[in-house]
Amino acid sequence: MRTQTKKVSVIIPVYNAEKYIRKTLDSVLAQSYPDREILLVENGCEDQSSEILLEYAGKHDEIKIINCLDRGAGTARNMGMEQAAGEYILFVDADDYLPDTGILEKYVKAADQTEVDVVVSNYARLWEERILPAVKHSAFSVYSPSSEEFRFRGFFGNGTLSYVWGRLYRRSFLIQNQIMFTNLTYAEDKLFNMECYICGARYLFLEDIGYIYRRNKESISWQYHEDATENWLKMAHLLSDWIEREQRPEFENMIWYTIFFAAFFDSKMEYVQRKKSVFAIRKVLKKYHQDELGQEAFRRLSDRKQKLQIRQTAWRTAIRVFSFGMTRRWHMVLAAGIKILIDSRIDERFSDTGIREEKNSEV
Repeated sequence: MRTQTKKVSVIIPVYNAEKYIRKTLDSVLAQSYPDREILLVENGCEDQSSEILLEYAGKHDEIKIINCLDRGAGTARNMGMEQAAGEYILFVDADDYLPDTGILEKYVKAADQTEVDVVVSNYARLWEERILPAVKHSAFSVYSPSSEEFRFRGFFGNGTLSYVWGRLYRRSFLIQNQIMFTNLTYAEDKLFNMECYICGARYLFLEDIGYIYRRNKESISWQYHEDATENWLKMAHLLSDWIEREQRPEFENMIWYTIFFAAFFDSKMEYVQRKKSVFAIRKVLKKYHQDELGQEAFRRLSDRKQKLQIRQTAWRTAIRVFSFGMTRRWHMVLAAGIKILIDSRIDERFSDTGIREEKNSEV
């Protein structure tokens, strides 16, 4: 007699992914866990992706194609969730893949045994055909989930909690808390996961490398966005509204950290796009200072009476100095400092892979 299992809905938004989608689908179809459905949300493809999806759907009954006119990944994932029948949801990007044929089974087993809401595995990055393990989740998962250290490292310093791929979600938790993706240009998954956290998601962390993230320069994550600053500030305001809705003021520092990191990230993207112009950085910093929530963020982060509950001295110093400079409108001075960090690649040492992309390694 077969043991009753719980269905997993694997949701894959697909937009112009003809180069990689076969490998992605093959890795999901190869999973040993049998009770699953694969929802392919076709997002207005302009290449041969649609034909490939039809080919696979014709061969595998578990595959269902959903047509989505909106090209945003968030909208596509929402459509997938609306039609999902599984008790669990796994998000996979169309250019990534699952390296372990048993990872789906491990996800479900862990969720069933512990009754958690989110199961997170380690992951690796694929950089120009080289597999580079990212920093393990133990960089933050060893701390109490209620601590600022856990939040800071998980969503910002390490960043693993920001991604929706490489983890299993309990669908009933998402429905109960009305958690869906917001219409943002990009990084909508970061807000999605922050909302999960604020709503008290219970986590379990697997040591397995359960996901391979491909560095695809054609993807939205790696593209320059004219509305980047507006996008990040919109996210910060939405996050502020969510915290107010849930009446969780103890999580306000997530708003301030979001703005701090967004200001630097935007500055770097603009600097590269504008042919290494320090004035481009200054322009970005001014935009963040002009926003009311941005002003509040830098005021809070520069106030020494507000203790930063994070252990790494380098981060505390960087946050204090940068935020103090923003409150004093030292935009040109800060722009010059950011230019030095970028040109010397010091900033990359703070990322999960950073300059290690230059070194060859194997999983």
